[in-house]
Amino acid sequence: MSVRVRRALPSDATAIAAIAEKTFGEPFDRHRIGGLLKAGRGYSLVALDARGIMAFADNFITVSRTGGQRLELDLLAVEPQAQGTGIGRRLIAECQLLARELDVPLLRALVRRENLVMRRLCASCGFAISEQSYGLHVTSPGPGANGCLDNDGTHLVPVETFAYSGIWIEGSLTREGILRALSVAATRQLQRVGTLVAQGDRVPVKLLADSGFQLLGTYDWWTLKLKTV
Repeated sequence: MSVRVRRALPSDATAIAAIAEKTFGEPFDRHRIGGLLKAGRGYSLVALDARGIMAFADNFITVSRTGGQRLELDLLAVEPQAQGTGIGRRLIAECQLLARELDVPLLRALVRRENLVMRRLCASCGFAISEQSYGLHVTSPGPGANGCLDNDGTHLVPVETFAYSGIWIEGSLTREGILRALSVAATRQLQRVGTLVAQGDRVPVKLLADSGFQLLGTYDWWTLKLKTV
């Protein structure tokens, strides 16, 4: 089977949405995906043979509070009939090449603990798993959300994924920082605010619950440090 990998095009949106729905069991908006690809958001790859697209990997760059860049491997999905053929490994190898071309020193993926397939794939590709697991807490900001806009040490990371537009909260987790994130998200009409809390850390969990956040699941970071140009 001859497989090639290339950057995703807006015309690939329908195929990408269909594969994502089969893999993750939830609907994906092909119009949203097509719009993001047309706008040049992110660095999405597709794997295809003579029959068409059989897998994709969606990546985008984020910046840490200290200015370090990360290539986020947000979604990777393979058609059921093509699973077990090495296409997932091929896509991750292409993501590594992409990160090097972009001079981004870190490729990482946030993987749900129950996602054994992706965990095995990351391990086989040389990723290191975080020492701690994290609870992913999310909420949808209401249109009337208000809060302090002063910078209190909380780092807000805007993200545009195939599934949603939102903000990740990194760094110090405070009530003021949460309010600031909700306010920014509401102003920009974003769909989600999310953050990670180390398992067993009860104080921020209560703080998030009091602010309307819900636990989505338990995740690990899988990271791969790269030599860049």
